[in-house]
Amino acid sequence: MLAEQLPKERVVLIGLESSGKSTLFTKLIGNRIGEETNVKGTTYSIKFDQINQRTIVDTPGLTFNSSVTDHMAISEIRKSTSMILVVRGTHFQEELSQLLPLIENTEKTAIIAVTHADKMLVESKLQLKRFMLANKIPLFIVNTRVLKEEERVLLLQTLEGEHVINEEKSKLLLNLKIDKNDPAKICFDIPILGPLLSVLSLLLMFLLPVLAAYLLSEQIQPLFDNLIINMLISLTSGTPSFIESVLIGNYGLLTLGIYSFIWAFPVVVFIGLSTSIADETGLKDRIIDSLDPLLKKIGLSGQDLLPVLTGFGCNVVAIYQSRNCQLCTRKQCVSLITFGSACSYQIGATLSIFNSAGKPWLFFPYLLMLIVGGILHTRLWYKKQAARQTNILPVRKTFLQMPTVKGTFIRYARDIKQFLTQAMPIFLLICIVSTILYELKLIDFLQLLFVPLLTLLGLPYEAGAGLAFSFIRKDGILIFNENGADFITQLTDLNLLLLIFLASTLTACAVTILTMWKEFGGKLTSQFVGKQIITSVTLACLVTLIFRFF
Repeated sequence: MLAEQLPKERVVLIGLESSGKSTLFTKLIGNRIGEETNVKGTTYSIKFDQINQRTIVDTPGLTFNSSVTDHMAISEIRKSTSMILVVRGTHFQEELSQLLPLIENTEKTAIIAVTHADKMLVESKLQLKRFMLANKIPLFIVNTRVLKEEERVLLLQTLEGEHVINEEKSKLLLNLKIDKNDPAKICFDIPILGPLLSVLSLLLMFLLPVLAAYLLSEQIQPLFDNLIINMLISLTSGTPSFIESVLIGNYGLLTLGIYSFIWAFPVVVFIGLSTSIADETGLKDRIIDSLDPLLKKIGLSGQDLLPVLTGFGCNVVAIYQSRNCQLCTRKQCVSLITFGSACSYQIGATLSIFNSAGKPWLFFPYLLMLIVGGILHTRLWYKKQAARQTNILPVRKTFLQMPTVKGTFIRYARDIKQFLTQAMPIFLLICIVSTILYELKLIDFLQLLFVPLLTLLGLPYEAGAGLAFSFIRKDGILIFNENGADFITQLTDLNLLLLIFLASTLTACAVTILTMWKEFGGKLTSQFVGKQIITSVTLACLVTLIFRFF
């Protein structure tokens, strides 16, 4: 019955990365985000929506590098009833020549959306229009960022006809001479200087939002403690002991749980805004292109850096986005994500812990340890894969453009929604579980599991509980804030740094491990986890020895 209600027409958008395909999809469905069945590549899964009795499908950008997403896109082409080929007008023949072989002998309706109209030469647009009229080929020249309603309606109406791009029409299209218009060179393209500026820009892209989030949270927490927490403690006093523990106990929803929101949510907002603007302007793509030669030194490519950067928002999303990587580099990309990409919740929790201990400056050596440790971990464990790394397609430079409010909002609205509907509820659940374990006197048992490791590194026995909860979620370390953060204020600088580093890197969180299991299977996931534990402990031991002897 349900199958009969679903639209039989399935319109699939296909195009190369950064062709404007996902923006066109958003405009066609009315500036909505669309549903996912499971962003250079803002789409790492299949997105779809229904309009006018049709299912409109957005596929991952094609890279022709044997990536997982390429197979996903080609599979959707087979299932489609009609297609929209999305090509940049500035590189019309170059991109169309790669897409047309995918629809040979399909006999399916296909229309061509020529994007980046605002970047095309005037003569090129006139030439395309004359060609379209003379040969009756359904071809639309559009600026996807400001698609007019009449253009949107006409494009959807054209799909109702039977427009097959046969062999004859394909030859006509490929023989059409349209002038190429490459993006202008910028400072990131200058040898030596460009990569240095790119690294600096990446640091600013993340450190400035983190600093802004820290300053905001630092001001909010005392106000919240004085104005709200104290009032809530008074209101809940006298309630049954277990209810009181759940609400305002050492691991209470109102006393500990709120720390996740106060410290993590500003990080999510500011980093999400920063990276969304960088995406919308095309700046992130140009930075990634500039760093491509350096990344090859550790067995990655510029394309692999995008999921790593996404990991600073959410590791789960980053692992899905790694589907865009070449198959020969995906393992090392995921390895670097799970070790060195501190998600927004982890960053927020770390800022809170260091602030509660009165040592906020420790965040900088902590971040350095993550980055260096992640690079060493990836290089050492995946050296053979690095040697096989290839780069099939040349770098496709993205045009720089001014960001739009709507485009920026659509890009990072998912991050905010994910935090409020998934991350925050999970941490509140951790608070409840922690309270139950505390009341049942089982916290001490969890700590026993980590005694050998803690003894090896000279860390106190009480640190085991935080390590245990960091396995569930990285912001689980916020339980160190219980009892007014008495425990962490007594630790030395080195011990506190090592403890938070271990909690961050010993393993990925449970949700990330489950995602890897779905993507790679149990055997490979076990290898990921085992190698990460070895690297984390080894680096912690090395840092301990260095500080003790020097």
